[in-house]
Amino acid sequence: MFKSTTPQAIIDDVLAITDNDGYNLVLTTQLCAWINNELTTLWQWGKLSNRDAFTKCTAQFSITSGNTKSMVATAPTGLGLTDWASPRGVDCLIDTDNWKKIRPWSFVARDRVGLLAYRFMGETLYILPTSQASQYPLRVWYVFSAPQVSSSALSTAFSVPDGADEYVKQGVAAKLRIRRDESPNEHMQLQLLAKAAIQADLASARGDQGRIADVSEDMGPELW
Repeated sequence: MFKSTTPQAIIDDVLAITDNDGYNLVLTTQLCAWINNELTTLWQWGKLSNRDAFTKCTAQFSITSGNTKSMVATAPTGLGLTDWASPRGVDCLIDTDNWKKIRPWSFVARDRVGLLAYRFMGETLYILPTSQASQYPLRVWYVFSAPQVSSSALSTAFSVPDGADEYVKQGVAAKLRIRRDESPNEHMQLQLLAKAAIQADLASARGDQGRIADVSEDMGPELW
Protein backbone atom coordinates (compact mmCIF):
# COMPACT_ATOMS: atom_id res chain seq x y z
CA MET A 1 0.00 0.00 0.00
CA PHE A 2 2.99 2.31 0.58
CA LYS A 3 5.94 2.84 -1.72
CA SER A 4 9.30 4.57 -1.46
CA THR A 5 10.42 7.66 -3.34
CA THR A 6 12.85 10.56 -2.89
CA PRO A 7 12.56 14.36 -3.09
CA GLN A 8 14.95 14.33 -6.04
CA ALA A 9 12.79 11.87 -7.97
CA ILE A 10 9.71 14.05 -7.50
CA ILE A 11 11.59 17.23 -8.43
CA ASP A 12 13.02 15.61 -11.56
CA ASP A 13 9.53 14.53 -12.63
CA VAL A 14 8.10 17.98 -11.92
CA LEU A 15 10.74 19.70 -14.04
CA ALA A 16 10.19 17.19 -16.84
CA ILE A 17 6.40 17.52 -17.03
CA THR A 18 6.53 21.32 -16.86
CA ASP A 19 9.09 21.59 -19.70
CA ASN A 20 11.33 23.54 -17.37
CA ASP A 21 13.96 24.37 -20.01
CA GLY A 22 16.43 25.83 -17.55
CA TYR A 23 13.94 27.91 -15.58
CA ASN A 24 15.87 28.63 -12.37
CA LEU A 25 13.80 31.25 -10.59
CA VAL A 26 12.32 28.65 -8.23
CA LEU A 27 14.94 27.34 -5.82
CA THR A 28 15.13 23.73 -4.67
CA THR A 29 14.19 24.90 -1.18
CA GLN A 30 10.91 26.26 -2.57
CA LEU A 31 10.20 23.04 -4.47
CA CYS A 32 10.76 21.08 -1.25
CA ALA A 33 8.41 23.42 0.61
CA TRP A 34 5.75 22.76 -2.02
CA ILE A 35 6.34 19.00 -1.72
CA ASN A 36 5.86 19.23 2.05
CA ASN A 37 2.64 21.20 1.59
CA GLU A 38 1.26 18.56 -0.77
CA LEU A 39 2.26 15.74 1.58
CA THR A 40 0.56 17.41 4.53
CA THR A 41 -2.64 17.89 2.54
CA LEU A 42 -2.53 14.29 1.32
CA TRP A 43 -2.21 13.01 4.90
CA GLN A 44 -5.20 15.11 6.00
CA TRP A 45 -7.66 13.50 3.58
CA GLY A 46 -5.86 10.15 3.40
CA LYS A 47 -6.50 9.47 7.09
CA LEU A 48 -10.21 10.03 6.52
CA SER A 49 -10.21 7.26 3.90
CA ASN A 50 -8.37 4.70 6.04
CA ARG A 51 -6.86 5.74 9.35
CA ASP A 52 -5.44 2.25 9.89
CA ALA A 53 -3.13 2.76 6.91
CA PHE A 54 -1.54 5.69 8.74
CA THR A 55 -1.19 3.91 12.10
CA LYS A 56 1.96 2.57 13.73
CA CYS A 57 2.82 0.85 17.00
CA THR A 58 5.75 1.76 19.20
CA ALA A 59 8.26 -0.72 20.49
CA GLN A 60 7.67 -2.10 23.96
CA PHE A 61 8.63 0.31 26.73
CA SER A 62 8.20 0.76 30.47
CA ILE A 63 7.61 3.62 32.86
CA THR A 64 10.17 3.22 35.62
CA SER A 65 9.39 6.34 37.63
CA GLY A 66 6.22 8.36 38.03
CA ASN A 67 3.38 7.77 35.60
CA THR A 68 4.25 9.67 32.42
CA LYS A 69 6.13 9.09 29.20
CA SER A 70 6.60 11.63 26.40
CA MET A 71 6.20 10.36 22.86
CA VAL A 72 8.58 12.93 21.34
CA ALA A 73 11.19 13.68 24.02
CA THR A 74 14.36 11.66 23.90
CA ALA A 75 15.22 8.90 26.35
CA PRO A 76 14.94 8.39 29.22
CA THR A 77 11.89 10.66 29.57
CA GLY A 78 10.45 9.88 26.16
CA LEU A 79 10.37 7.59 23.14
CA GLY A 80 11.86 10.08 20.70
CA LEU A 81 9.24 9.59 17.98
CA THR A 82 9.83 11.91 15.04
CA ASP A 83 6.54 11.17 13.27
CA TRP A 84 4.09 11.43 16.18
CA ALA A 85 0.70 12.89 15.26
CA SER A 86 -2.06 11.56 17.54
CA PRO A 87 -2.75 8.54 19.79
CA ARG A 88 -5.05 5.64 18.96
CA GLY A 89 -4.66 3.33 21.94
CA VAL A 90 -2.42 1.82 24.59
CA ASP A 91 -1.73 -1.85 25.38
CA CYS A 92 0.00 -3.48 28.32
CA LEU A 93 1.80 -6.82 28.41
CA ILE A 94 0.25 -9.23 30.90
CA ASP A 95 2.62 -12.11 30.18
CA THR A 96 4.61 -13.42 27.22
CA ASP A 97 2.99 -12.22 23.96
CA ASN A 98 -0.29 -11.52 25.78
CA TRP A 99 -1.13 -7.88 25.15
CA LYS A 100 -4.30 -6.34 26.57
CA LYS A 101 -5.70 -2.98 25.64
CA ILE A 102 -6.10 -0.34 28.33
CA ARG A 103 -9.15 1.85 28.31
CA PRO A 104 -8.80 5.64 28.15
CA TRP A 105 -9.23 7.51 31.41
CA SER A 106 -12.78 8.67 31.98
CA PHE A 107 -13.68 11.68 34.09
CA VAL A 108 -16.81 9.98 35.38
CA ALA A 109 -14.72 7.03 36.62
CA ARG A 110 -12.08 9.17 38.31
CA ASP A 111 -12.95 7.82 41.77
CA ARG A 112 -12.34 4.18 40.79
CA VAL A 113 -8.84 3.92 42.20
CA GLY A 114 -8.18 0.40 40.96
CA LEU A 115 -9.06 1.13 37.34
CA LEU A 116 -5.97 1.02 35.11
CA ALA A 117 -6.37 3.66 32.44
CA TYR A 118 -4.38 5.90 30.14
CA ARG A 119 -4.69 9.54 29.26
CA PHE A 120 -2.90 11.69 26.70
CA MET A 121 -2.24 15.38 27.20
CA GLY A 122 -0.56 16.53 24.01
CA GLU A 123 2.23 14.08 23.31
CA THR A 124 2.54 12.94 26.93
CA LEU A 125 1.09 9.61 28.08
CA TYR A 126 -0.28 9.32 31.61
CA ILE A 127 -0.95 5.91 33.20
CA LEU A 128 -3.41 5.94 36.08
CA PRO A 129 -3.30 5.14 38.91
CA THR A 130 0.34 6.13 39.36
CA SER A 131 0.97 3.19 41.68
CA GLN A 132 0.39 0.78 38.76
CA ALA A 133 2.19 2.72 36.03
CA SER A 134 5.42 0.74 36.36
CA GLN A 135 3.84 -2.70 36.72
CA TYR A 136 3.36 -3.53 33.04
CA PRO A 137 5.39 -3.10 29.84
CA LEU A 138 3.47 -0.84 27.43
CA ARG A 139 3.08 -0.03 23.77
CA VAL A 140 1.23 2.82 22.05
CA TRP A 141 -0.66 2.78 18.76
CA TYR A 142 -0.52 6.16 17.02
CA VAL A 143 -1.28 7.95 13.79
CA PHE A 144 1.99 9.03 12.19
CA SER A 145 2.50 12.40 10.58
CA ALA A 146 3.34 13.14 6.95
CA PRO A 147 7.01 12.92 6.02
CA GLN A 148 8.77 16.21 5.47
CA VAL A 149 11.58 16.58 2.94
CA SER A 150 14.59 18.87 2.90
CA SER A 151 16.73 20.37 0.16
CA SER A 152 19.77 19.15 2.09
CA ALA A 153 18.64 15.51 1.83
CA LEU A 154 17.30 15.11 -1.69
CA SER A 155 18.35 11.47 -1.95
CA THR A 156 16.76 10.44 1.36
CA ALA A 157 13.89 8.02 0.72
CA PHE A 158 10.47 8.34 2.35
CA SER A 159 7.25 6.33 2.09
CA VAL A 160 3.91 7.44 0.68
CA PRO A 161 0.69 5.64 -0.29
CA ASP A 162 0.63 4.06 -3.74
CA GLY A 163 -0.05 6.80 -6.28
CA ALA A 164 0.88 9.59 -3.88
CA ASP A 165 4.04 10.46 -5.78
CA GLU A 166 1.83 11.33 -8.76
CA TYR A 167 -0.48 13.41 -6.55
CA VAL A 168 2.45 15.35 -5.09
CA LYS A 169 4.17 15.75 -8.43
CA GLN A 170 1.10 17.22 -10.14
CA GLY A 171 0.42 19.54 -7.21
CA VAL A 172 3.95 20.92 -7.27
CA ALA A 173 3.84 21.20 -11.05
CA ALA A 174 0.66 23.29 -10.80
CA LYS A 175 2.37 25.66 -8.36
CA LEU A 176 5.36 25.95 -10.68
CA ARG A 177 3.09 26.76 -13.64
CA ILE A 178 1.43 29.51 -11.61
CA ARG A 179 4.83 30.94 -10.67
CA ARG A 180 5.65 31.05 -14.38
CA ASP A 181 2.33 32.78 -15.20
CA GLU A 182 1.11 29.66 -17.01
CA SER A 183 -2.12 27.70 -16.66
CA PRO A 184 -2.03 25.01 -13.94
CA ASN A 185 -5.33 23.44 -15.05
CA GLU A 186 -3.89 20.30 -16.63
CA HIS A 187 -1.87 19.46 -13.53
CA MET A 188 -4.78 20.24 -11.21
CA GLN A 189 -7.02 17.86 -13.14
CA LEU A 190 -4.39 15.13 -13.08
CA GLN A 191 -3.94 15.66 -9.36
CA LEU A 192 -7.67 15.21 -8.78
CA LEU A 193 -7.56 11.94 -10.70
CA ALA A 194 -4.60 10.79 -8.61
CA LYS A 195 -6.45 11.72 -5.42
CA ALA A 196 -9.53 9.74 -6.44
CA ALA A 197 -7.39 6.68 -7.19
CA ILE A 198 -5.58 6.90 -3.84
CA GLN A 199 -8.83 7.31 -1.93
CA ALA A 200 -10.35 4.30 -3.67
CA ASP A 201 -7.26 2.22 -2.94
CA LEU A 202 -7.23 3.22 0.74
CA ALA A 203 -10.95 2.57 1.12
CA SER A 204 -10.76 -0.86 -0.51
CA ALA A 205 -7.82 -1.83 1.70
CA ARG A 206 -9.95 -1.09 4.75
CA GLY A 207 -12.35 -3.93 3.86
CA ASP A 208 -15.06 -4.92 6.34
CA GLN A 209 -13.03 -3.56 9.24
CA GLY A 210 -14.30 -0.13 8.37
CA ARG A 211 -17.85 -1.17 9.27
CA ILE A 212 -17.32 -3.44 12.28
CA ALA A 213 -17.29 -1.96 15.77
CA ASP A 214 -15.56 -3.68 18.66
CA VAL A 215 -18.30 -4.01 21.24
CA SER A 216 -16.70 -6.82 23.23
CA GLU A 217 -15.86 -6.56 26.91
CA ASP A 218 -13.04 -9.10 26.72
CA MET A 219 -10.66 -7.32 29.06
CA GLY A 220 -8.04 -8.87 31.29
CA PRO A 221 -9.42 -9.03 34.83
CA GLU A 222 -5.96 -8.10 36.08
CA LEU A 223 -6.50 -4.61 34.66
CA TRP A 224 -9.96 -3.98 36.04
